[in-house]
Amino acid sequence: MPLLDKYQHGTPCWVDLATTDLTAAKEFYSGLFGWSYIDEQMPEMGIGTYSMAMVNDVATAAMYELDTNQIRVPAKPNWNVYVSVDDIESTLNNVRRRGDVILAETTDVDRAGRVAVIEDPTDCQTTLWQPGEFQGSLIRAEPGALTWPEHVTTDLEQSARFYEDVLAVETVTAPQGSLNEYTMWIVDDIPVAGMFQWPDEMISNGVPSMWFVYFQVTDLDAALEYVESNGGKAMADEPAINDVGRFIVLRDPQGADFCVIEPHQR
Repeated sequence: MPLLDKYQHGTPCWVDLATTDLTAAKEFYSGLFGWSYIDEQMPEMGIGTYSMAMVNDVATAAMYELDTNQIRVPAKPNWNVYVSVDDIESTLNNVRRRGDVILAETTDVDRAGRVAVIEDPTDCQTTLWQPGEFQGSLIRAEPGALTWPEHVTTDLEQSARFYEDVLAVETVTAPQGSLNEYTMWIVDDIPVAGMFQWPDEMISNGVPSMWFVYFQVTDLDAALEYVESNGGKAMADEPAINDVGRFIVLRDPQGADFCVIEPHQR
């Protein structure tokens, strides 16, 4: 696919991994996706080393080591999703008008852009990004690259209304595969993310709302074998299949969940 040059308002544009062992995480994901890294310092966000993961010399994601001084400290290692916005203060005002939670007010990240962190009514964190010189991941749907973000929620209706109100995205819900309801975020008539509700049993067991990030692979079985041989594990007995391809939820050795997908051959 050709490289992107920018993201429309309301579109997920970037992901990063908060981990407990940056060195080990870099080695694990490099072996899985073939990533190389460019290390930068991010003092504005309380981050020491911010490692940019590269695919074909283009940044597709990043990772950093958890520290209590950071603007956002998740309860455990996890992948964070950033949504591009045209005006971050206006977007935060939408959150305030609803009476919802702003976890971190706007921080300027040098000339790269401006960042803030919000929480939806189901306690899921989302990062807002107003781009300056840095737009986000400009390579998509290539092996090793970010392919799809997906919000899994404990209350689909509440989550959908929140993102519609705050980001002015459209949401469209319809059956998909084994799911009775799958919701698409739509920006300028283009699906940019997915959303669905956990089954009742998982909600009763306290499984929280979260973001899943999907990375593309050319051989899902080989990726699964690598993960299980290098300290990670599969979170399902076998891969699932949808209209796009075969996919599975995995957990890295530090405990962060993510997904890999092998697209169907066209």
